[in-house]
Amino acid sequence: MIKFLTENWIAKLVSFVLAVGLWYYAVGEEGIEVTRTIPLEIKLEHEKLSVVGSPKRFILATLQAPRSLLANLTSDELKAEHRIKKIDAPGDYSFRPEARDLQLPSEQIRVVNIQPEVIQVKIDEVIVQKLEIEPNFLGEPAIGYRLEAGEVQQDPTAVLVEGPKSQVEKLGKIKTQPIDLVGRVRSFRKTVRLETLPGLNVLTESLVDVYVPIREAIGEKAFEKIPVKILGLMGTLNRISVAPAEVSLVLRGSPKELDPLEIKNISAFIDVTDLAEGTHEVPLQTFLPSGVFLKENPPVVKVTVQRKSVLSLT
Repeated sequence: MIKFLTENWIAKLVSFVLAVGLWYYAVGEEGIEVTRTIPLEIKLEHEKLSVVGSPKRFILATLQAPRSLLANLTSDELKAEHRIKKIDAPGDYSFRPEARDLQLPSEQIRVVNIQPEVIQVKIDEVIVQKLEIEPNFLGEPAIGYRLEAGEVQQDPTAVLVEGPKSQVEKLGKIKTQPIDLVGRVRSFRKTVRLETLPGLNVLTESLVDVYVPIREAIGEKAFEKIPVKILGLMGTLNRISVAPAEVSLVLRGSPKELDPLEIKNISAFIDVTDLAEGTHEVPLQTFLPSGVFLKENPPVVKVTVQRKSVLSLT
C-alpha cells in the first residue's frame, strides 16, 4: 500500500489536483443573471367565466443560474401559467405572478425578480351569440372595374361565437381575413378563414366561401344643348315646331366609352310621321354608341304640327 502511494507520486498528485479543480468548476461555476420576456397564460377553472381580452400577458423575469444554463436560454424556451381558482362571479381580479408560475428547464435556475409585480384582469360571464359574417375586402380592382357589393355571396352568412359577455355584445359582425381585390378584372370565388379575435372562440365552421363579383365600372357624363332633330313628313304641307329645340342628357357607360364621347356622336330626334295637326307630347328618341345608355327615361318634347296655308294663283 505504501509502495502504491510512493510510486509516481508526482503524476498522481497532479491528477488529484486537476480532478478536484474540475469538480469545483462543475459545481461552483460562475452564476449569472439574465432577464427574459416570458408569455404568461391566465386560465380560469370556472367554465362559465372568462378573462376579458386576450388571456395571454407577458412578464419580465430575472433568472439566476450557472452560465452554462443561461447563456443560450431564449424566451421561446420559457413559458408561464397562472390558474385562477375559487372565483365564481364576474369582476376585477389581481394577482402577483410567482416563481411557481414559471415553467423552467432546470431546477438550478432561480427566479430573482418578476415584473410587473401585480397583474390586473377583468373576469366576465361567458355567453354564446350569433354574429353575421362580413367579408373583409382589401384594395381596389383594376382601373375601370369595381366590386359589385350588392351581388356578393357567401356561405355561411353567420357563426356562433363564445366569449366574455361585455366583449361579445359589442360585436355586431365578425370579419373574414382580408380578400385582396388589387388589380382584379374578373369575378372570383375564394375560401377564407374568419379573423381571430382575442378571447373569443368560434363554435361553428370558421371557413367562409365568398363569391366576389367584379364588374366593369359605370360612369356618368352630362351633355348640354343637344339639338333635337325631326324625322318624317319631309316635303309635306305641314309646319313643325319643337320645344325645346335643344335638350340636356346624362349618359352612363364604361369610362372607355364615355370619355371620348362628344355631342356630335349623339343623335336625339323625334318621329312626327303619324302626328296629326295640333300639339303633341312626344318622348325623345336617341341613337347612342354601343355600351352607352341614358341615365333616366328620355325627356318629353312638345311638338306642334300646323298645316301650311296654300295660295291659289288666278
